[in-house]
Amino acid sequence: EATMPAEGGKTDMERIGLFSEMEYITVGDKYVSRFDRPFNEAASKNKQMLPGGSKEMSDLQAGYFDPHFVRIFEGEGYVNMNQVRRQHMMQEAKKNLGKAFLPSSGDKKPYANITIGKQFSHSADFYDAPKENYKKENEEHHRLLKGTPFKLNLYPREYFDPNPYFTENPLPPIKKIEKKEPTGQHFKPSSPGKKAGGMKAGTFEPYPAHSADPYVVKLENQIVGKAVKIFHPPGGPKSRPVESIMTLNVR
Repeated sequence: EATMPAEGGKTDMERIGLFSEMEYITVGDKYVSRFDRPFNEAASKNKQMLPGGSKEMSDLQAGYFDPHFVRIFEGEGYVNMNQVRRQHMMQEAKKNLGKAFLPSSGDKKPYANITIGKQFSHSADFYDAPKENYKKENEEHHRLLKGTPFKLNLYPREYFDPNPYFTENPLPPIKKIEKKEPTGQHFKPSSPGKKAGGMKAGTFEPYPAHSADPYVVKLENQIVGKAVKIFHPPGGPKSRPVESIMTLNVR
């Protein structure tokens, strides 16, 4: 006879396991919804300790790390970097075992001819001596050269056309242009001719006299006669009155 299972237990048929096969998904645990689970179950069991009163905000100095209140302005740094550097320098200075090392002021330049021994001789050393020596050696080297370097016709050439202005032959000496000194005075043209008196307008002869030519009215007999035909262009087509189309159609 099967009995009813106790609270949270299994039935007799579930314990025997006859006519049943083990499930592949679960081991037989019952599904418990997450909504039915109690929240903070330990808070509702056994004895509980409830502190008295509610907490209030406090601005006492006990809630800060500094022993005294430090001012805080907007945009002000929390740490003074100059003070931190000075403190670091003071701590590093305590590690020194003695005084700071001060180098000597350098070699002293003695006065001449006041020592017991003989004064050392001084040899002159020109500033541009290496440059002058190289220049002399280079000139002597070019003086001993004879012609251009020997090259066969099969020596490698450049891919592009050679520079037509490049030559390996020694350049001729530069010709100095001799400046000829002027032998005489510069040519100065004469002044232009002056206009002679009497208003000749620059001519050799006197200005020709003006002949009086009074205005004379032409006479009638000098007018061309009627025998001479005067050209008259032919007349064009004459216009004639035309009656309006509106007058013909509208009565």
